Amino acid sequence: NSLIADECVIEGTVINSVIFRDVKIEKGAVVKNSIIMQDCEIQANSQLEYTITDKDVVIRENRKLFGYKLYPMVLAKGSVV
Repeated sequence: NSLIADECVIEGTVINSVIFRDVKIEKGAVVKNSIIMQDCEIQANSQLEYTITDKDVVIRENRKLFGYKLYPMVLAKGSVV
């Protein structure tokens, strides 16, 4: 149940999410109920749920970011977490 744009590299798991162009989701990463804007990188073994990222965000290895359905976590453009 996801929408994934062209030129994405998905090696992890995407569930109920919208993924924009040129996003890289590395092996072991899980993106669930989230919106990932273009040119983002979700590194290995990270977990995102109810998260909205702006452009050029990098989520480092082994990070866990969880928002809530009515109050998602929002990351600003160019953030590195």
